[in-house]
Amino acid sequence: MDGGNPTAPVSALHALLKSSLSADGSQSFGQLVLYTSFGVVRGRLGFAFVQRLLGNNGSESQANLMQEVIELNDASVEHYSNHLATGSFERLYIRLSDVQGFALVDTQNQS
Repeated sequence: MDGGNPTAPVSALHALLKSSLSADGSQSFGQLVLYTSFGVVRGRLGFAFVQRLLGNNGSESQANLMQEVIELNDASVEHYSNHLATGSFERLYIRLSDVQGFALVDTQNQS
């Protein structure tokens, strides 16, 4: 039914993230917020994901993996379901097919 390109949102997210990184891979934002099918996920981009995004590391299989998952460090998940507790994870991998929206948040300017 949807005639759109399913990789377009992934490409848009990759382009935004890549433009938000400095040449050494440091992030110009505090956290990436992903609105997924199961809840709101907050975290910082993982080193390996950033390196692949910048093209500094990777084979074709790693590039394909980057199109499928995003790596977040110090991640938290706020589930949409009230009966599930918020989870915290040192490292979390999210399938990009689950991402319905995203935001970049500057944690230094939050109250």
